[in-house]
Amino acid sequence: MSKILPVNKFKKQYKKVKNNPRWNKIFNGTVPFSNDNGSPWEYVMECFLKDEQIDSYFYEHPITLTQKQRQQIKNRLPTNLNSEIKVCGLDLHFDGHNGDHLLLFVRTNQKLIYLIGIGTHSELFNS
Repeated sequence: MSKILPVNKFKKQYKKVKNNPRWNKIFNGTVPFSNDNGSPWEYVMECFLKDEQIDSYFYEHPITLTQKQRQQIKNRLPTNLNSEIKVCGLDLHFDGHNGDHLLLFVRTNQKLIYLIGIGTHSELFNS
């Protein structure tokens, strides 16, 4: 079982998107390929916790981080793990391959998942 750890910047972004009506289908909708009636958010978090593969619908893929971005992420990690973790960014699209509702996260070999960003492409990559 993995542990999910949101960083402070993620927490601020999460509060913003959670109250945004454009994100309603992510938090209150249903996953189009599942019969469990869970939302896309619930589905992804459950996969993280259970160490299960996320369905290809969500288009989980690596992202290229600049050295500055990698260092910023490492600075958000606990000091005792900072040197042990290779930061490789991943993102997924809550609303399918062409969707614009993104989650940025880092998986570690210690079964820790750091949630580092949530928002649209422009909110996450142009700021």
